[in-house]
Amino acid sequence: MLEIPNQPSAFTGRGTPQQGTKYISPCAQLMFETDAELRVLQNLLDSSLEKVGGRLAGFNQSQQLSAGQLAGFGGVRLVSIASVNSKMQPRVAPRSAAFLHGKFYLAADSSSTTARRLRAHPATAVTYYENHLLIMAHGTATLLGEEDPRFVELGREWKKAFRGGRDSLRGIDTFLVIEATHLIAFATHPDRYPAAWNRPAA
Repeated sequence: MLEIPNQPSAFTGRGTPQQGTKYISPCAQLMFETDAELRVLQNLLDSSLEKVGGRLAGFNQSQQLSAGQLAGFGGVRLVSIASVNSKMQPRVAPRSAAFLHGKFYLAADSSSTTARRLRAHPATAVTYYENHLLIMAHGTATLLGEEDPRFVELGREWKKAFRGGRDSLRGIDTFLVIEATHLIAFATHPDRYPAAWNRPAA
């Protein structure tokens, strides 16, 4: 199994993922899922894999990440999120996201175009992709505003996941919560991902 490095190093884009890629890095050593959430997540991964026939975008069933492995998708990452405009035309936008408690949470301004579109038409899809890793969720987006008590707790976990920096929650008043009905996670070399990650200190 690949040893988690103390310092990240760039992935060359050729061959197999190296120590310190975006996924296997110091920012990806924490998971926030409970055991119950991991079981729910694993059931979703398994049912989703069955629906796509065990293959997608060049990946196959043997390359699926488990719930325990996927929970290490730590830090704040740039994902693509789909929506439709008032004419029902498809649109896609980049958005910072964290994977917490088995779900994607995307930071947003409630007045942003993406938030307004998803409020009107919540069906969505989120994709994170690099040449050795694919994570894709289909489902609906719900908006969790700062007036909700859960916003404060999620904000704390978001900052722990990212460990501070440019993707802190300054100016953010909403989380887009992706309630996935389909969730796919593939890696070129799943054996190089730990079966479980550390949980943050209380």
